[in-house]
Amino acid sequence: MIIYTVHEPPHSTGNVGERSERIAFVRESFTFWGFLFGPFWLIWNRLWLEAIAVVALAAGLYAIMMQAGVGEQSAGIVNLLVALIIGFEGNDLIRWRLQRKGYTFISSVAGRNREECEHRFFAAWMPTVMASGGGRTSGAVKGDWQTPHSVGTWPEAAA
Repeated sequence: MIIYTVHEPPHSTGNVGERSERIAFVRESFTFWGFLFGPFWLIWNRLWLEAIAVVALAAGLYAIMMQAGVGEQSAGIVNLLVALIIGFEGNDLIRWRLQRKGYTFISSVAGRNREECEHRFFAAWMPTVMASGGGRTSGAVKGDWQTPHSVGTWPEAAA
């Protein structure tokens, strides 16, 4: 199962179709491309501050390892450490950027692939939004819940 978190931009107004086009899905997993390309992946995803921090972190780690006398292999060790950090935390950095931009976490959704996750989310979200007149809702599925919750991970209870 693949899990995505779903985020809605700030000040979402307009009809349901316009709102649904601006919703962001962020995968919850290891970022292979972030691991492989590191700072370039961060720049590609417009994570400017994080890219600068990674370069500074790598330079600092390299300097520390050179002072410790590790020698030639220190560059490879530093590159591997930085790549692992970006690989494991890359998608969390994207979620952090969305939060800084004012996006609201709506829900988590699970499925076999992104298309199925989107289908599950919108199948649960659309009726709720339509029932509330297209306004912002605190939950993604039917019901008046006060906290975000998951879609597609547990069977829905029959009403």
